[in-house]
Amino acid sequence: MLIASESLVESINDGFIMVDSTWYVTYMNRRAQVMLRCLDSSVTSRRLWDLIPEDPTTDAYRQLHRAVAQQISVEFDVFYPLLYVWHEVRAIPSTNGVALILRDITDRQWLVRREAEHAYLRNLFNDAPVAITITRGPYHQYEFVNNFARKLIGGRNIEGLTVREAFPEVEGQGFFELMDQVYRTGEPYYAEERFIQFARDGTGVLEDAYFTFTYQALRGFDAQVSGILNISVEVTDQVRARLQSEQLAAERTAVLGHLPDGVIVTDAIGRIIYVNEIAAKLHGEAKLDVMPDDYTKTYHLLTIDGQPYPIEDLPLTRAVRHNEVIQGAEWRIRRPDGQDILVEGSASPVYAPTGIKIGAVLTLREKGRTMLSAVSEHLL
Repeated sequence: MLIASESLVESINDGFIMVDSTWYVTYMNRRAQVMLRCLDSSVTSRRLWDLIPEDPTTDAYRQLHRAVAQQISVEFDVFYPLLYVWHEVRAIPSTNGVALILRDITDRQWLVRREAEHAYLRNLFNDAPVAITITRGPYHQYEFVNNFARKLIGGRNIEGLTVREAFPEVEGQGFFELMDQVYRTGEPYYAEERFIQFARDGTGVLEDAYFTFTYQALRGFDAQVSGILNISVEVTDQVRARLQSEQLAAERTAVLGHLPDGVIVTDAIGRIIYVNEIAAKLHGEAKLDVMPDDYTKTYHLLTIDGQPYPIEDLPLTRAVRHNEVIQGAEWRIRRPDGQDILVEGSASPVYAPTGIKIGAVLTLREKGRTMLSAVSEHLL
């Protein structure tokens, strides 16, 4: 049997427990009582399994029974979910029971797990399809730059540099100030399609670019801001395409708005996306987002004899749904003021240079009006 002086085991920094052959606790020093949060006087009347869960699937259970069965010393770690702590346990068997020496390794275990989590997140972030960087300190020194972010800057390695050292050309564009603000206040910042000029490959040649990004404050164990997580997506191509589309749309509107005929344009599925001023005057209104099934009732379209125009027979519907080119068609429009006017017009599908249909267009004018009179009225 293991014999230990009570004064000796009370003086050590480790917990010490003695159990007999029936797994009842016969002695527990003060340090062990504190570690296991059992400071009552009945501690020596407890079974060991009241302190360490009696679960055959756990390593602690298996190792303790192995120590007794084989009469060998064993070491293992125990995690106590209720206490949220880790103990390193050394079990030394004797013929009358087992002596346990406990050492608190919670800080070490959480450090190991935190490092493992950091490694996992680093690998995860490294392969993410968006640009991710982490900066530390008030000067925003790069601690981590993932592969996607590195590709955006020509493969440069900027880890260890501050943002002002890595991108001096960005000074004055407001980005450094935003990072300072997030670091100071802890409040996140989100920007969509933000314009920036920067030297992508570090040669000093400035490029125009657009980014959607977020700055998120990172906090340490003391809850103080210690860095900034930046997640960015370059949207330069999308913004340029949209701006070009908006420019083309503006040019189209300017051109179609000066035509002497009414013009109605749809997208590929027939939704009305444009009505010029002449068409609006002829109908007495201009409504967008109208689908083919609603053309007749929305714009009050009638046949020559005054009946509601069948949807499938409308020139614009035929151009949208059947890719037909219709010329010289006639129909009536009942305006909101109750007046009926007779119009004539043409409709045709519209194709992109690639051959894909992108919409349809209807042109119309009041029946009997000459081109000259239409132009003269428009100019007046």
